[in-house]
Amino acid sequence: MSKSIKLDSELWQRVTEHSQKAGYSSPEEFVVHVLERELERPGDAQEEDDKEVERRLKGLGYLE
Repeated sequence: MSKSIKLDSELWQRVTEHSQKAGYSSPEEFVVHVLERELERPGDAQEEDDKEVERRLKGLGYLE
């Protein structure tokens, strides 16, 4: 299932620049990789890590 997220134009520009520099085929591929990597981070307290990820995603405007 595919979902859409809203990013402000400045953040999208940064995503685009970073994805090109890192050699990703698209900004979308870069965003998916970053989110997957963040969600797979090992941690002693998974619940705290999940809350931190959620807080960061809200701060970035991915979640409301």
